[in-house]
Amino acid sequence: MDRYLNFNELKKHEADFTVVCHDRNADVTIVAPHGGKIEPHTSEIAALIAADDYNLFCFNGMKETNNQDLHITSHRFDHKLAVELVKNSSVVITIHGCTDKHSVIYLGGLDGPLLEKIADELTLQNIRSLPGNQRFAGTSTNNICNRGLRKKGVQIEISRPLRNSPEANQIISAAVRTAIALR
Repeated sequence: MDRYLNFNELKKHEADFTVVCHDRNADVTIVAPHGGKIEPHTSEIAALIAADDYNLFCFNGMKETNNQDLHITSHRFDHKLAVELVKNSSVVITIHGCTDKHSVIYLGGLDGPLLEKIADELTLQNIRSLPGNQRFAGTSTNNICNRGLRKKGVQIEISRPLRNSPEANQIISAAVRTAIALR
């Protein structure tokens, strides 16, 4: 359960976070809503996917401990800069971290065709991906990934073993970039 229901509430009680926002006037936005020490390495993966081509938003927890307190569930994620980037984008992809002990990626969201392309590209790179289970489905219309122009996006949940591997991060980001290019 989230400690804070929205960013206004969070800002009243917390100060140890940073925001990275790059509006590149692209039709693709990559978001790491739980970056920094909340879900480690998700911001780095988001930045690799965005490169210099796509819009990027990362919310990074920077507390010494208890960074999970900064987690705001994706269907309530309402940071003003993220919402502005997303609402003007045709493609929205969010990068998350899950605690699965196996090397796996769960794919969720409402953009079925892009989900399939990402799954195909990950398979070509020998990275196991599965459809998001109930916890990682990303199907709420309020989910930040589904608030773009087309009202459908992709939520990518990456297990800790993959996030901890710089090589895997490079492979995952390249696979996602290829899938975006093929859309």
